[in-house]
Amino acid sequence: MPKIGILVASAGNNRKLGDTLKELAQKQNVEVQIINLVDLNLPLYSTVEEERNGIPDTAKDLAEQILAHKAFIIVAPEYNGVMPPVLNNAMAWTSRSTDCWRDAFNDKTVGLATHSGGGGEKGLQAMRLMYQHLGANILARELLTTYEKPLNQETANLMIEQLVKLSKD
Repeated sequence: MPKIGILVASAGNNRKLGDTLKELAQKQNVEVQIINLVDLNLPLYSTVEEERNGIPDTAKDLAEQILAHKAFIIVAPEYNGVMPPVLNNAMAWTSRSTDCWRDAFNDKTVGLATHSGGGGEKGLQAMRLMYQHLGANILARELLTTYEKPLNQETANLMIEQLVKLSKD
């Protein structure tokens, strides 16, 4: 059975979007693991924090979970025109928790999604830049929902199909 991870950086509407994407994937017989980064309560990354306390076990566990997948959907709101701090922080810890900072996402396939009360496009662009820098192959198709624009399930299903197809290669 194909398997994808869904990284969620929200306890609100983006969490709901992640849950909906999980349901759609399961209807396609895709195994899904949702990892909500908010629930991890990672300390704020800094070199000082790492030197004082080392890499938290939670960050090591997150890195192991990410390494176990070949494809992801990243679901995060836009904060001040970029991605939310919880996402950036989790990726900072993840890059420090592997042998090479790119190990977690290098050559993985990633789809991006957001629910936004504002535009959402800048947040998607910021996520695209970060995950490309981490070595991921980002799908051209993105999912953007707002209070006025619900999820296009056909587009979501196509994203899931692409992730499954590309993660087999």
